[in-house]
Amino acid sequence: MTIAVWPVVARRRVVHAYKPGELSASEGQFRTLRGHEWASSGVRVTRRAGQRLLGQMTLFSSLNVEAARLVRHGNLDGAVRVARAAAELEAGPEFAQLKRIMAKLTDHDAERVVDGVLPDDAPDELAEALTTIARRTERWRAGELTLTALAEVITGRIAEVHEGYVLLVRTSGPATMVPRWMAVAAQRDKVGALLALVTDKLDDGRAVVEAVPAIDLDDDTSPDSFNPFSRDPRALSINKADERLLAGEPQPLRILVPVLIDA
Repeated sequence: MTIAVWPVVARRRVVHAYKPGELSASEGQFRTLRGHEWASSGVRVTRRAGQRLLGQMTLFSSLNVEAARLVRHGNLDGAVRVARAAAELEAGPEFAQLKRIMAKLTDHDAERVVDGVLPDDAPDELAEALTTIARRTERWRAGELTLTALAEVITGRIAEVHEGYVLLVRTSGPATMVPRWMAVAAQRDKVGALLALVTDKLDDGRAVVEAVPAIDLDDDTSPDSFNPFSRDPRALSINKADERLLAGEPQPLRILVPVLIDA
């Protein structure tokens, strides 16, 4: 399983990465980023019913968060480069498909998608579009060594939920306890949910820790992918194949009783 941060964000996440602690709805801060080409323009989604306008929203590639973080650390050239990569990604066919799908959603469902939650009745193509965007985002991010030095990202699946914390199990490495209120804010406080924990360095003595939604990049939708003998018996979390197995119809219990018949 390969887990990455959610590939699309709202403007407030970009502003928060640029100026932690300030109002995330600040129009002036985002204008500053755009004016210096430190952020992309995003993708505007318009929802209509016939000739009637239902609503508009703008979503951004999550690379804009990285660009804003680079600005804060003084790497302005790097910020311009990352913002241009975000703009290129937003202009690609993957975002065009996502825009087309989201244009059919209600305001509430569209906002939830940007916040990292797929509606229960969401079409399969919505998840596919987000996964494709996430893969492209991670391929680009992997080539930028400066990004990994600014923030530590821990991703995994929630294996346990307790009153005060959730247990985040990584695909490799030790498990991490995350305050439950942080998981709730990321809308990832259920067993099996994918969560990312981002530690964003401010200076040598301070950091901002943020819980954000995550997404699985692997395509393991094949019904034949589950093999109980290939799993590590120490596994503490379930994968998609496990979920499909557990969600299936239970088989009737069969008990074989030996019968001895005397001739």
